[in-house]
Order: sequence, then structure tokens, then C-alpha cells
Amino acid sequence: MTDDGRQLEARIADQATRLGFAAIGFAAAGPSRTMDIFEKWLAAGFEAGMDFLSRNESLRSDPRQLAPGARTVIVVAARYPVNPRPGEGFAMHARGKDYHLVIREKLKTLARFINRERPLAVSRVCVDSAPVLEREWAVAAGVGWRGRQGQIVNAGCGCCLLLGELLVDLALRPSRPVANQCGNCRLCLDACPTGALQGNGQVDAGKCVSYLTIEHKGEMPRELEPAIGEALFACDRCTAVCPWNRFGNDRIMPEFQPRPMPSPAECLRMNDAEFRTRFKDTTVCRTGLVRLQRNARIALANRRDG
Repeated sequence: MTDDGRQLEARIADQATRLGFAAIGFAAAGPSRTMDIFEKWLAAGFEAGMDFLSRNESLRSDPRQLAPGARTVIVVAARYPVNPRPGEGFAMHARGKDYHLVIREKLKTLARFINRERPLAVSRVCVDSAPVLEREWAVAAGVGWRGRQGQIVNAGCGCCLLLGELLVDLALRPSRPVANQCGNCRLCLDACPTGALQGNGQVDAGKCVSYLTIEHKGEMPRELEPAIGEALFACDRCTAVCPWNRFGNDRIMPEFQPRPMPSPAECLRMNDAEFRTRFKDTTVCRTGLVRLQRNARIALANRRDG
């Protein structure tokens, strides 16, 4: 790698910081090294009702199948605020603008910057919904390590992070992975009210409050209703307790600053038009009014019983 190449990586990282990302790293595109772990996770049924995760499964084995000719996976992490009252109401990442839209637009801007520096023949933006093993590439790119709760943890900005990837045909110098620094800490495991966390970075989605309040269709499993507490959309319990969150509060992306959110009672009074207006630019839209009101009824019942 020439000095000029190293300067390019520094300029890309600087531009990512200007765009509001808390961390960035580079990994050489190639075959996945954790595909077997993902396959075992699927075989165990831990994806619950998210059958879309098994679709296009083979594409996850190598990002070059998504972007032929890609040579580098650029991974970015956006920081959102720590939830001061986890398990109540809406998760912090849902209180700001829809992260899919925000990160996608910022990665497109980053791609345009890189293209001015070095013309790109391949440029593919991936945010959450694309079949990419995001956490594997975040680890490979040195963005952080995988914590016991399954989230990426960064020593400089904690684990309240949202990931995005940019696949390009530039051979950029890979970042150095960082060692897992969770030590003997098990705060996240102890914080989970349903035992969804397996302790090895895997999550049984069928027991996860975030999955149950966002993705699960139909009635809530009766035995899990008490553990839902007063959550309306996701949970934040396992991320909010992470000691590494004391760092990085100055790196919160402005678009993710929390806005006022409705109470369970207000959610129950909403009609479809009010729901769409209130949540049109947030991730809450994916749940829909029916599921949100289901969650609100459970939250109010748990409040009365508590």
C-alpha cells in the first residue's frame, strides 16, 4: 500500500466523521468466515418468524455476490443515545429519523466523495435489509467486537450503534480487528427479561422483546407478556447497561436525537392516518398500527399489574 493509498483511507475516514459517523473501518471483501455460525443459528430456529433471513442465504456467504468486482467492505457505525429508561415505550433508535434512510443517504454521499478521489466502477450501499453479515464485517473492519448481547461494541463509543456498509472496487488497506473486551461482564445477559441472549453473541429471537414487539405477528405468547413490561417498540435493556456506553456521547448522529413519543394510551387512540403522520419518517412504521396497539394494551396491563 502506497503512502498515497494510506492518505486516501485517512481522507475517507475524515469524510465519514464529517458525515456524523462514530466509527469506520475497512475489510477486504471475500468469503464469510462465520457463515457456519449463521447457518447453525437458523437451524436452531432462532430467527423465529423472520423467514426473510433464510431467503438469499447464499448471498451472505460473500459480499462480492451482491457487488461483483467489490474489493473492499467499508463499514460505518452511527451512534444513537443511550436509553435512560430501557424497556419502556420506544427504543432510542426509533425516536429519531429512520436509520435506514439516514445511513443510506450518508453512504451515498461518502461514495460520491470516494468517486471524486478515485473513480469507482462498483459502489453498493447496504443498510440492515441487504443480505450481508453485518456484524462479521464490522469485526473484520475493526469497528468493534461482538458483545455477549450480539451487538457490536466499540471501545470509544459503546454499543448503541447502527451499522452500514459500502462495497467498492478499491483495494483499501484493511483495518486491524480489535480484541473482545467484555471480560467477565455479564450485565447484558442479566438485563434480558426472557433469557433470549445465549451468551455467545447469539440471540433467540423468539424470546427477544425487540423481535416480539416489532416483527412478531398476531397475538403475543401469553407466557411472555409479563416480560414485555411497558415496551411499545423494541427494548434497549441489553444495550443500555453496557459500561462502554460512557464513551461516545459526543458522537451521537444529530438525526438520531430523540423526539417526544406517544404514551400507550395515546397509541390506542390513534387511527391509521394519525399513525402514518406521526411515524412516517421513523422505523416504527414497519410495525404498523395493529401491532403497536397490541403492544400498548400489554404495556397498560403490565402497568396495572405492577
